[in-house]
Amino acid sequence: MNKPKISIIVPIYKVENVLKRCVDSLITQSLRDIEIILVNDGSPDRCPEICNEYAIQDGRIRVIHKTNGGLSDARNVGLLNATGKYILFVDSDDYIPANACESFYSHAVLDDLDVVAADFFKENNGRRFPVVRKGVQPDIVVDGSVFLKKELKAGTMHMAACINAYRRDFLLENQLLFKIGILHEDEQWTPRVFLKARKVKYLNECLYYHVEREGSITHQPDRTKNAIDLINTVLELNGIYESLEDPELRELLYNYLVMLYLNAFYIGKLYRKAYKEYIDKAFLIKHARGLRNRSKTALFCINPVVYWATNFMLKAITRLFG
Repeated sequence: MNKPKISIIVPIYKVENVLKRCVDSLITQSLRDIEIILVNDGSPDRCPEICNEYAIQDGRIRVIHKTNGGLSDARNVGLLNATGKYILFVDSDDYIPANACESFYSHAVLDDLDVVAADFFKENNGRRFPVVRKGVQPDIVVDGSVFLKKELKAGTMHMAACINAYRRDFLLENQLLFKIGILHEDEQWTPRVFLKARKVKYLNECLYYHVEREGSITHQPDRTKNAIDLINTVLELNGIYESLEDPELRELLYNYLVMLYLNAFYIGKLYRKAYKEYIDKAFLIKHARGLRNRSKTALFCINPVVYWATNFMLKAITRLFG
């Protein structure tokens, strides 16, 4: 039997109210030669039954039932079981347009790409906002490091794993699996992917719908773990970036890490005494670049509590006056 052109991997956990929207968008793809891998990550609701019902209806669907291990673990299980030439990751509370697989695949095979990058829609309360890359030219094949550099310069480097397609053999040969047990795993995974990729192309098409919903991990009231995982990711990537030979790329990536660190400190309220070990002024001073990050770093170094309070007030004003 011929292998499918694309494997779509969907980690599933406690999404019974929106799962059908996601899977329906997959089974109606204009490219029919695909496999859909539904990874039930020990979901305690009706998700396992819904997955099984879809598998009975459509022979392209494979269901993997496993004990709960988190998003990274579910994605890894799907990747290791996939047989398609290219891989798409789709979160179960999101969905994709009918032409997504066809667009990704037609460009991927044309140039034997490692990664195909695209734009996406952000959806909130039924309203859609296109999120478009501005650093790279569409339809031009570039090295992954070049792609990173251009997008970081433009401020439009999006680390979400779901908005790109990936050659399966490229991911496996480079052991590019997701780190298990952390939140914001895409921030740890995506830059490593692009640093390894040699052939990347950008499509100026919105091929993914990211739905922001209140019950998601990023909308939890206590985001201490989010923050700690992000800071640990920053420190891990810092070690990787130290060995990069391109000084301009290294500086851009360092500056992005400063932004991540400051954001993590804010969302996790890490000014609290119990988390003082995560206050690293030396790291910020060493790597901050640009007026924005340097200004934030200066305020942080004067007083981390004042830095947090200032950000809180600014965000409150923005919400109030739009």
